[in-house]
Amino acid sequence: MVEAPKICVAGIGALGGTFAAMLAHSGANVSVVARGATLQAIRARGLELQGPAGTFCTPVAAAERAPDTRQDLLVLAVKAHQLATLVPLVKATVDAGTPVLPIVNGIPWWMTVDGPFESAHETVDPGSVLTAAFPAAQVIGCVAYAFASMPLPAVVRSDRQPKLVLGRAAQQGRIDAGLAQIGNMLSTAGIAVELSTDIRQPIWTKLAFNLATNPLSVLCEATLEKMGTAEDSRAVISDVLAEVRAVGAACGLTGLPPTSALLDVIASAGPHETSMLQDFRAGRLLELDAMGEAVTSLAGAYGVPTPTINTLVRLTRFKAAQCR
Repeated sequence: MVEAPKICVAGIGALGGTFAAMLAHSGANVSVVARGATLQAIRARGLELQGPAGTFCTPVAAAERAPDTRQDLLVLAVKAHQLATLVPLVKATVDAGTPVLPIVNGIPWWMTVDGPFESAHETVDPGSVLTAAFPAAQVIGCVAYAFASMPLPAVVRSDRQPKLVLGRAAQQGRIDAGLAQIGNMLSTAGIAVELSTDIRQPIWTKLAFNLATNPLSVLCEATLEKMGTAEDSRAVISDVLAEVRAVGAACGLTGLPPTSALLDVIASAGPHETSMLQDFRAGRLLELDAMGEAVTSLAGAYGVPTPTINTLVRLTRFKAAQCR
């Protein structure tokens, strides 16, 4: 009998809850790191997922810290600015062979350790806490596409099948057996998986999408569909995409899809609120550092003007501060 894979998901918000529920429902041995009302609710009734195929509730082991036993996969599913607080909570479950899968928006810390993105390192990994805790050789770079929300503690809603694009943080240029195995583990749970030989490009494409929509969604308090179809917001989105494209080119990434294609994706997203707008409405800290400040740091280092991005990030930070 094949032993079920051991997977720890640290952080049970909309994304972490969706993936944890799907993995547990598929038969994986899932444990989760949660806290507060979410932890209490999971212990009382399990994780509930409301998805396109129906609703189910599945039990998972839940605690404030990761298990002391080695896991086949550690998923980090918190906001980028919360990652450092997870390090002491998951330390016991990570050894030299544990694959680490961070599902975060913005520029991930491991992309900034050296090379063309190095000027953003202190913004996304102050003091190199993450670099020391999770060596790049163990990290699986990731881009997540999921229209998910958490209306209640331990209750997640997923409007579409989630998709993960995966690639090695180190050893770019190939897809090894270990990466393929992780992809199979996730796809067995019903998660769409795409493997990449250079995960940096999909990350930059998702960053462009997020930076063009998330801060603007907070300022306008509008859904993706509304922003993607209104003439004025489309013009602002186009300006942001042009600036992200220029910064990416300065860093050696030139594969960003055409602006028209990205606008079409945004317009077809339906009445979905961005994760940043959901955080704003809940009074949570916004992901402006990894998503915005990291890009402006790179722009400054390469002499690329980003007036639209600068303005959006500053106004969004101001609005969030006024509403706390």
